[in-house]
Amino acid sequence: MHKIKVRYADEHGRTREEIFETRSLSELRSAFSAKGYYILSEAVENNSIWERLREAFTFKQGVSVKELNEFTKLLRTLLKSGMPITDALDVLLDDADETPMNVALRQVYNDIREGVALSKALGRHSDVFPDIYIKTIVAGEKAGALENILKRLSEYFTSSIAIKRKVVAALIYPSILLAVSSLAVTYMIVAVVPEFAGLFKSLDAPLPMITSLLLSTSEFLGEWFWLILFGLMLLAGGLVSFSRSPDGRQQIDAFKLKLPVIKELEKNFAYSQFARTMATMVEGGIPILDSLAVVIDSMENRVIATRFSVLPQLLEKGIGFGKALKSIPETPKMMVRVIQVGEESGNLGEMLENMADHFDEEISELTDMITALIEPVLFLAMALVVGTLVVALLYPVLTAASHIN
Repeated sequence: MHKIKVRYADEHGRTREEIFETRSLSELRSAFSAKGYYILSEAVENNSIWERLREAFTFKQGVSVKELNEFTKLLRTLLKSGMPITDALDVLLDDADETPMNVALRQVYNDIREGVALSKALGRHSDVFPDIYIKTIVAGEKAGALENILKRLSEYFTSSIAIKRKVVAALIYPSILLAVSSLAVTYMIVAVVPEFAGLFKSLDAPLPMITSLLLSTSEFLGEWFWLILFGLMLLAGGLVSFSRSPDGRQQIDAFKLKLPVIKELEKNFAYSQFARTMATMVEGGIPILDSLAVVIDSMENRVIATRFSVLPQLLEKGIGFGKALKSIPETPKMMVRVIQVGEESGNLGEMLENMADHFDEEISELTDMITALIEPVLFLAMALVVGTLVVALLYPVLTAASHIN
C-alpha cells in the first residue's frame, strides 16, 4: 500500500487536500474519476526519516508571482495586438530559458495546437498556474473577454507583489543586523575568549561568576562546535519539513496569531488577500460560491482560511455573503459592512477592491512601526551582549591589577 497526498477539486469545485492509502496510482485516479473529482496534484508520502530529511533540505524550484505576472502582461499585450493565442505563445517561448514555467508553457502550446482550450491546458499544470489563474481564465473564455481577464490578473499580481515587497523590505535590514551580530558574538566566544583563559589562570585570583560562566560556555562551544552546528542544521531541516506539512503549517499560523503586533500584521494580510482575490474573481464574472473555494484555498494563513471554510455551506443555505461573513469569528465589522453595501448596490467587486486597499494601508503602517521598533531593540540587545562580554573579560584583569598595586 502507498500513502499519497492528493490535492483535488470535488463535484462542487471546492479544493481539498488529503492523504489516501492505495495499491496503485491508477486505481486512485479511477476512483476519483468515478466520483467526479478532479485531481490537481499528487505526491507520494515519504515514510522514512532519511527521505523526510532529504525532502526538508531540498529547495523546490517553483514559479514566482513576479514571473507569472510578467507572462500575463506579455500575453495580454500580444493578444491585444490581434495575435492568435498559439502565435503569442510561440513568440513568448522563442529562445526562452528552460524554466519550470517555460517547460509547462511548451506543453500548453502543444495542447492548444491539438484543439485543447487554454484553461484546460493550463489546468494540467496546477503546480505552475494557481487555481485562481485557471478558473479566471475559464470565466474569460466563456465571456469572450480573455484580454480583460488577463488585465485583471495582472493587476491582482501587481498588488500582491507590492504588499509582499513592502513587508520583506521592512524585515531585510533587521534580519541582516541580527545575523551579523550573532556571528560576531559567536566568533568572540569561540575564538577570542579562549585567549584570555591562560591569562586568568596566571593571575591566580578568584573569578566572578559571569567570567566563569563565559569561560565554560566558550570551552563547551569550542569542543562541540561542529556537533552543535550539525544539530542546528537538523533542527532547521525538521522545522522546514514540519512547516510544509498541513498540521505543521496550521500550528505555525496559529502561533503567529498569538504574537503581539505580528498577529495584526498576519490578520490584515489574510483579509487583504481574501478581499483582493475575491474581487479579481467576482470582477472576472465568476459566481461568488464558485470563487470562494479558490479564494479560501489560496489564503496563506491556514487558521483564518479554516474559519472562512464554512462560507460556501452558509451561502448554499441561502444566507447572504455579508451575513455569512458576519458569523465568522474575529471578522472586522467594517469588512462585513462594506461587503453588505457591495451586495446591495450590485458593486461587490469594486467594494472588495477598496477593502483590500484599506488592509494594504494598514499593513504598510504596521510594517513601518515594526521596523521603527525592531532597530533600536536590536541595537540595545547588541550593546548589552557586547558590554557583558567586555566586562566579563576585563573585570578580572582590572581587579588583579588593583590587588597588585
